[in-house]
Amino acid sequence: GMVNNAVFEAIGYENVSGFAFGMGIERLAMLTCQINDLRSFFETDLRVLESF
Repeated sequence: GMVNNAVFEAIGYENVSGFAFGMGIERLAMLTCQINDLRSFFETDLRVLESF
């Protein structure tokens, strides 16, 4: 997402804009474990949890 200008101003940069992005650990796990739905990590379905 877009970086707030206050972040840049706090470290001495003025009149700049920025864009931040990244890949979280959940996305890496989805790729390596072939998980199709990100919500699987946050649900309490024991079938999903027991598969790890």
